[in-house]
Amino acid sequence: MIRNLLKSAFILALLTLFFWLTDEKSLLNFTLNGTVYALSIPEAAIGLFVFFLLAELLFLSFRATVTLLKNDVLLSNHSFQNDKESIENTQTGNEDKIVLSRNQFDEAAILIVRTMGAVTAGLMNEARRLLVSLRKIVGDDAIIDILMLKIYKGEKNFDKMEQLSQKLMQNEDIQLVGMKAALEAQMQKKEFTEALKTVNQAFEVRQDLYWVISSAFLLRAKSNDWLGALEVLEAGIDKNITPEQKAARLKAVALYELANEEYPRVLFARRMKKDKTKYFKFMTQALCENKRLIPAALDLAEYYVKNDLQVRKAEKVLYDMWLENPCYEVAAAYLKLFPKDTKNEKIQRVEKLALANCKRPSLNNLILAELYLKAKKYAKARTECKIFLLKNPATQKIAEIIKELDAKTHKQVSKPDGLVKSLAQKITSLGKASAALEHCPKDFQWVCANCGHVEDHWEPICPHCGEIGRSYWHLYVDNEPATVEEI
Repeated sequence: MIRNLLKSAFILALLTLFFWLTDEKSLLNFTLNGTVYALSIPEAAIGLFVFFLLAELLFLSFRATVTLLKNDVLLSNHSFQNDKESIENTQTGNEDKIVLSRNQFDEAAILIVRTMGAVTAGLMNEARRLLVSLRKIVGDDAIIDILMLKIYKGEKNFDKMEQLSQKLMQNEDIQLVGMKAALEAQMQKKEFTEALKTVNQAFEVRQDLYWVISSAFLLRAKSNDWLGALEVLEAGIDKNITPEQKAARLKAVALYELANEEYPRVLFARRMKKDKTKYFKFMTQALCENKRLIPAALDLAEYYVKNDLQVRKAEKVLYDMWLENPCYEVAAAYLKLFPKDTKNEKIQRVEKLALANCKRPSLNNLILAELYLKAKKYAKARTECKIFLLKNPATQKIAEIIKELDAKTHKQVSKPDGLVKSLAQKITSLGKASAALEHCPKDFQWVCANCGHVEDHWEPICPHCGEIGRSYWHLYVDNEPATVEEI
């Protein structure tokens, strides 16, 4: 084509040059639909060249289309022959290739869809019967193994599923299918060591798949390889695989755990400065990634006080956490920073905290009631208890405060406005706070946002569902939602 175009262009160029040199003003006249058009020789030459060019392109396009129509359509390593209606085995190099007719391909496609439908519906016997029919058409094709994996999964036969997945992993074209199936089977069997090997293998092959990134992070974290987990997560972040909020949550947990790994070295190593730098780097980064990570704030504040006596820094860390995610432990740690405070000074500090806490007003009532009781301000303590019980069910700590208030002020249970009576009415028909105390739930606890599992302390990995960083601090009150804002 190019050679023909160049030849035509060269001839036309010579003609144009000749006429241009001999008579530049010569015109070529022609009539179209009664209208006379006049073109100069160069214009006519250029127009003619464009015409030949378009004609050549149209001809080549037509020829290419005809050639494509003559070729068989290849799909999934299967080719079609219009003049054959049966299976033929042909040898190409060292590979056996099944050549299917169009009718056979259509039949195979229908069987694949029906098999998948049967698996989805839980009809495993039907799926196996359909698979036998499919095998008669396509032979021992990879699609048979893939569908068989689905059947094993539906039957919860994870041993067979893992065995078959090992076969698929040997095929480069579908090795990731085998890896994913093997990983799923191993996770179901709780073979986490083998699952970690499988997912690490998958991570070496592909780092742009969500299931690879998430599984690799989880399994490395479960094996306490938080540095390796962080490496995987960073790869997912770089490729925009992991959602931003989830990435921040997971990264914060990984950094927090890495900081805890460094803590013993900080305490006992000779190179204190180097180890401290690493510890602060991890812990502060954890708080930057997740400003609601309460354990990080508590640990960092404690370290400030124990090692460097930097009370101001500890105070800022705890106060910032109180504003972001107020909880009882943060308030208690905040007050411990000032052991020389008088009772009135402690009250002033707590009242300041209460004014800054708009997210959990019932927590303010609880903390103030406890502090007023210690300061022997019984009337104020009683008022805070009343406000708490008006809005919330009775909890263990509030019951303890009321019990002590009753003992110190000698209030009678029989009085209509008695707090002990109010407490008893909230939870039991018994008239004694000591008896009622046994029926009260805990004031606060750590709850997994994914499965609802409850713990007395924060855990990086939920022991029930295995989710990472989903544990949040929960105040047991009726007017607080089941889940609080968390990343």
